[in-house]
Amino acid sequence: MRSLLLLAIGIAACVCSQAFAQATDDEKYIGIGARVRPAYEGADSNRVDPIPYLRLYGDHFFARTTQGILEGGWRTRPFGGVVFGAQLAYEEGIKADESAFLSEHRFEDLDPSVSVGLHAEGDWKIGLMPLNVLLRYRHDVDTDNGMQVDLRATVGILEWGRLRAALFGQVTWGDDKSTQRYFGITPQEAATTGLPAYGAGAGTRSIQAGLLGDVNIAKHWLGLWGITYQRLQDDASGSPIVQDRNNLYANAGIAYRF
Repeated sequence: MRSLLLLAIGIAACVCSQAFAQATDDEKYIGIGARVRPAYEGADSNRVDPIPYLRLYGDHFFARTTQGILEGGWRTRPFGGVVFGAQLAYEEGIKADESAFLSEHRFEDLDPSVSVGLHAEGDWKIGLMPLNVLLRYRHDVDTDNGMQVDLRATVGILEWGRLRAALFGQVTWGDDKSTQRYFGITPQEAATTGLPAYGAGAGTRSIQAGLLGDVNIAKHWLGLWGITYQRLQDDASGSPIVQDRNNLYANAGIAYRF
């Protein structure tokens, strides 16, 4: 509760600002940082791991981590202000030994994977505030792992000296295969883990809200940071492996801008 209160205060402070900003596709960087995350979605314990920062745009090809996942691919703007594209994306798995709960119940690792998909993305302005909206479809290269759809909106809310910040929200839907892969428990797993079998169906997987931003350190150096609140929904939240449907993520690092 205290963490959520601090997040709300931070959002309120930023919204009170009278200046707004958002990075353009001309701004490119590559960097590294550290992330605090739950041991898995729905865990009640946290882990720290290194993460990359990427924001690379060419005439058509791109690679980025700025929209919540590590992805890259091809984009085009055939008409108007909407960009259409195709992407490959890294899909995280689960390391059972990172969670005491999963280890105690003898769960096996869930291997990371890769998804292939399509997206549409547009940039507009609401008064002085720049708005970015992304609709993204992701289907795992292993068809048994299913698909997910993200709807994400980001609003630039602060430009003050060397500091910029944006507020974002995201809703993620998953089909039955995708949700079952991560949150379901088969009868065979139930016999091994001692937990009840659980069939997870299609539906809203999670909602997210958070802040992200950067600090202009020097001509070629940028400090990056972000905080995300995630709440599991529907069948994902009812899984026997979910110990806390509310999770917080935080990251910070440095990038070289060129």
